[in-house]
Amino acid sequence: MYAMTAPAGKVYLNILKELDQIIYADNLMPGDKLPSERELAERLQAGRSSVREALRALELLDLIETRKGEGTFIQRAGGHRLAEILASFFLRDTRAQRDVTETRAIIEIEAVRLACQRITDDQLEKLGEIIRESRETWYGGNLPVEQDYLFHKTLVESCHNRLMLNIWRPLVEYSKVALRESLARTGRTENSIDEHAGILEAIRKKDEEHAVKMLKKHLENSRF
Repeated sequence: MYAMTAPAGKVYLNILKELDQIIYADNLMPGDKLPSERELAERLQAGRSSVREALRALELLDLIETRKGEGTFIQRAGGHRLAEILASFFLRDTRAQRDVTETRAIIEIEAVRLACQRITDDQLEKLGEIIRESRETWYGGNLPVEQDYLFHKTLVESCHNRLMLNIWRPLVEYSKVALRESLARTGRTENSIDEHAGILEAIRKKDEEHAVKMLKKHLENSRF
């Protein structure tokens, strides 16, 4: 059993990895119900408290949802596999984090270049609305975590290259907890919203080089 053969931290990560395998083996999709806590403990040969801790972490990341009296379900997340999100969640070492950061930057920079040529009026309006909602959320005393994520997602969507979006999404979806910590830094939220506005303005003007420059600065300032 993990609890007898591995340190606490390793037990926790092992359980998360095994959960990923169960999801894949059982062909579970967004909206499907996970096995019960007891069944998971038996299948994983792990203590129920360790399983409960792993499930709690996934729930905090909005990857699963516990419904009282019904069980635990995989969250619907735009049709992409939870396994893909979990794969990114396991990238804990410094080198892996660097690779994720570099890959995300490459995709977003090229997406912004293409967006300057391909973005639609509806997408320009959507980006503006997201910025307005970000300010309202911030002025209301909350961190605009979801709006921040949606801004970058819409940027990538605006390049109209579905493969780029499908590569980008699992790289970023898992990091919302870290994003919240980044936005919580003193002065960071206001600066981040202003940077988003600058990126949007450059795209409106189809100023590709300035849009890229603004995005690079934003990504550098937003590192967790």
